[in-house]
Amino acid sequence: MESLVPMIPVAISATAALLDAATARLRLSTRWPDPVSAFAYRMFAASGLPPPSFASFCIAGPSASALRITPEIAGYGYLFDQLDDDGQQVWRDAIDHLRGREIYPPDRQTFAFNPVEILGVAAGLSKLPLDDDRRSWLVDAIRRGFAGSHFRTPMSAFGARVAVAVLDPDALKYIPDSLIDYPALSTTELLLAAGIDLAFRALAPLQRDTLESEILSRTLTLEVAVNDAAEAAAAYILALRIRDRTLAPKALMDDLEKVLILCRRFPLLSDTLRRRYAGRSAFEVTDEYDVQDLLHGILRLHFDDVRPEEYTPSYAGKHSRVDFHLPRERMVVEAKMTRKGLAQKEVIDQLLIDVGRYSKMEHVDTLVCLVFDPERKCVNPKGIEADVEDSGGRLVVRVVVCPQPV
Repeated sequence: MESLVPMIPVAISATAALLDAATARLRLSTRWPDPVSAFAYRMFAASGLPPPSFASFCIAGPSASALRITPEIAGYGYLFDQLDDDGQQVWRDAIDHLRGREIYPPDRQTFAFNPVEILGVAAGLSKLPLDDDRRSWLVDAIRRGFAGSHFRTPMSAFGARVAVAVLDPDALKYIPDSLIDYPALSTTELLLAAGIDLAFRALAPLQRDTLESEILSRTLTLEVAVNDAAEAAAAYILALRIRDRTLAPKALMDDLEKVLILCRRFPLLSDTLRRRYAGRSAFEVTDEYDVQDLLHGILRLHFDDVRPEEYTPSYAGKHSRVDFHLPRERMVVEAKMTRKGLAQKEVIDQLLIDVGRYSKMEHVDTLVCLVFDPERKCVNPKGIEADVEDSGGRLVVRVVVCPQPV
């Protein structure tokens, strides 16, 4: 473990560079939707993160003529559940037309060998009823492709196998395992594999760890280029995960780092609770009390002594409840949730008042403020974080506004 410590600053710097490159690429204009941008959107949605700005534009309904080419079918497949009834019918008709084509032509110029495209088609088909024969058509076609040794590259085989898993997991027993030699892949292929896993949870935990380790290794030795929105999405999400998981393992994290990571990942917990299986009622985070309750439970998993409802000294003639006091760590953790009447200006005003109050607590050295902003009422979250953190004086102040758009 001691040998890892000197590497932490280098790894942080490399990961920050990857995050910056990915962010810059995601902010560039891109065609929306197309297979690459829709695939990127799928990664963000599956990771519980707000989508890139290009995905904020309305989705133009597909036309029958546009869907004559498979890339367009794949792009709209990723977004099938966002199409209206007419758009969904046009997409189904396009699949029927696709079924009449030869999937494995001699020149190999077909969607079957392009992981982004075959998975876009599978993503759309997965929204159809289980007994829809369009689903079984693609599964049977992929089985035929493996039987005929058509999938000759690791990534084409991986994409096809994941497409089967999306449509009919029981059919995987007829598909060869795709054991990937990650060090042998190009960086572009690594980011593609990571993107498929982010979008479809395709890898076992050990495989995922191996993949992330290889990408981290590349960032330490090479300048990783991000060539399109999909690569940028994978790089962005992975950089966040590497920063939070790999670069700050429990044995190396100080208490402040641990709390900041838990706050940054709070939207992932909220999103997971909202999306439950088997028709069960969602656990909705609807107000600040819900945020406080969830945060209390999270903190108790990681700290032995968490004391809610401590009271601050008088400041400006008022008293205020501290959300959570961690006495051993000499830290206060506060939770807020934006709402009508509590947007960016009001959040800043409240936080500045709180900083003044907590700075008078001699037994507290650090204040962490979680601002949960699910409706994006804070137009400049980075500005909030910077302005409030600079106001702390002797008190160490850290603010996490989440989720944040790219």
